[in-house]
Amino acid sequence: MNQSVQQWIKKNPIIAFFGLAIILCFVVLFPTIYFVPRDKTIGQILAYYLSCIGTYSPVIAAIYITRIIRPGRTRVPFKKKFTISFPVWLIALTINIANLKLTAPPSASLIGLIILSIPVSLLPAWVITSTYSGTDDVRKMLKTLVNPGGQIIYYLIALFTFPILTIAGAMITNLWNGNALYPQINQAGNILLNVCITFFSVLLFSGGLNEESGWRGFAQIRLQTKHSPLITAILLWFFMVIWHIPNDIIQYQNGGYLLVRIGLYPFITILFSWIFIRTNGNIWPVAIFHASMNSINPLMGIFPMTTVGNVLLVTFAVIVVIVDHMWRKLPKDHLAVFQETLNCT
Repeated sequence: MNQSVQQWIKKNPIIAFFGLAIILCFVVLFPTIYFVPRDKTIGQILAYYLSCIGTYSPVIAAIYITRIIRPGRTRVPFKKKFTISFPVWLIALTINIANLKLTAPPSASLIGLIILSIPVSLLPAWVITSTYSGTDDVRKMLKTLVNPGGQIIYYLIALFTFPILTIAGAMITNLWNGNALYPQINQAGNILLNVCITFFSVLLFSGGLNEESGWRGFAQIRLQTKHSPLITAILLWFFMVIWHIPNDIIQYQNGGYLLVRIGLYPFITILFSWIFIRTNGNIWPVAIFHASMNSINPLMGIFPMTTVGNVLLVTFAVIVVIVDHMWRKLPKDHLAVFQETLNCT
């Protein structure tokens, strides 16, 4: 890489990170959406792999930029790398196969799904292994993936906030309209497994580890050296909305984009930032929060998104802003603020 480009990245790491994450996402996903033919098996496989790479662009960008900023690294024996990466790969493989079974046609063979999942499952294994074998600053950025901290209460908040608000909103709406409190509740048992599989799939592949390692582990912790948590959340919301455009073209083609991305997502981003701060800069609680948010989709047939649920969500976000004074900058020694002298542990 050109020396002047490296120097610019070192001086502007946050801009470089957002730019690379967005460009990588767009370069991979827009051709997938518009040019890869999906009427043949080879096109479907190619689109699937490209989509996986695109969704991993935040953590890919974070690791790449960090390696440019601080290229020094410590050699780690292959045996140690393998003993870390293989169990993660095996777990990820099992989860991805189970998730593909949910959406694949009945005629899809298990062998085919296994073969399809083998390379994709290397992505979470690579990220986790980077906490041991990457450059020193990459290990510092990702260290909470192997040494998580923070009080258990915030992990529970991350896990249950979105299901509770969604179910409560639907129940209050049903009572208000004079409908049954638990409509179609007999279906709940049938979708519980689907919710669990979706949760772990999002956690490892499509919104947890892949996104939050970049948005929080790299960007938020650095932005909070100069900005308050509230301003940081707004900045993150802006760039994350741009990054999500390829996905949103498909997801919101039937409407709802302005409500979710423009109306609700700023408050959701505030809650994500709050969880990250309350757990002292830990990535897993925010990844769990993200996975919990996305995994409620299978519940929508029983507990659809309601105005009441959205109001509860916004109210929760406003409360945490007020209680934690999120308009004030965090202390320089706070663990959710990037510290140049912080040692890897």
